[in-house]
Amino acid sequence: MFTPIKNILISNVKSSGFSRQVDAAQAIEFFDKVIVEIFGSNVREKAKALYFKNQSLTIACLSSVFIQEMYLRRSKIIREINKKLGGEVVKSLKFRI
Repeated sequence: MFTPIKNILISNVKSSGFSRQVDAAQAIEFFDKVIVEIFGSNVREKAKALYFKNQSLTIACLSSVFIQEMYLRRSKIIREINKKLGGEVVKSLKFRI
């Protein structure tokens, strides 16, 4: 009888071509949540997602030591972000100091 508004919004976003921009915004948002889940709440000051382009999420970090920690756990970070996104959107992480 009634169509849930969530379904209407999803179909409108996909048909209008905005799905890439929505995926990018969500990937950046979910990155912040995932690193807190993996590393704890003190990492918010150490890393921030900058942008998402070509299925790659670019991350700024304050130290090379933390980049190394994130690099070692990159598969888990990508897997958790994609789980929250509901598909394989993020394929790789790039790190910047």
